[in-house]
Amino acid sequence: MNEKRVSYDEIHEAYCEFIDSCGKFSFYTRSIETQRQKVAECDNYLVAIKQYKSQAIEKNNEPVANQFFHMQCMIHALRSSLLMWIELKECSFENAWTHLVDAQEYTAIALRLNDYEGVRNLEARLKGAEQSLFPGWKIYNSPGFVETVGKCSVCHAPFSECDHVENEIYMGSLCQRIDRNIVRVDHFAFVENPRDRRCIITKTSDDDGNEIDYFTWEKTGKKVNNEEGHHVEGRMFCIPTLDVL
Repeated sequence: MNEKRVSYDEIHEAYCEFIDSCGKFSFYTRSIETQRQKVAECDNYLVAIKQYKSQAIEKNNEPVANQFFHMQCMIHALRSSLLMWIELKECSFENAWTHLVDAQEYTAIALRLNDYEGVRNLEARLKGAEQSLFPGWKIYNSPGFVETVGKCSVCHAPFSECDHVENEIYMGSLCQRIDRNIVRVDHFAFVENPRDRRCIITKTSDDDGNEIDYFTWEKTGKKVNNEEGHHVEGRMFCIPTLDVL
């Protein structure tokens, strides 16, 4: 028996319907059970989209592979948005923030391939969530370290020897430096515009030396020494986990 062939237009139409269905659940008032179910549906849908992308890569059809990569990023963005709401309901605020940044970064990548109203609406909704749900950080942590150059995620050659450009999109994937090793850590700094917005301040202190949770503004019960300035704790480094291959 011959397998039924599915056209790109049919795939795209089904994808648009799925994206719309995800958006309906990306609100705080939706039940956490239905949001978890939608996350599971996203996981299954991503498998299918990446299979279609693999077929386009096998045919050396970069424009179509890139379109499937756009779909991949958009599904991930909505999945991350759903996970943000779930984590907020479970009072896991640091994880909720990470999922928000993930969603924003996936959306930014998707926009590099296709810029249209639906993506811009998602971008605006995520920015609105950042401004209304989270306290805002005037400074972030920024680690300074020496690392090896690593390999290219596209051709797997040493990155210094290949012709690919980091953070450019090739044949349905984002070029990254992989297999990097940290040689040494030099310092950490406070910056206003970090490379990774996941590296946030999580605790500080009041004038009396009481440690304060930066999300809830509750006292943790710990006393700290403020003699050299207010106490600060935070995420110093995050391992990238975006699915961009």
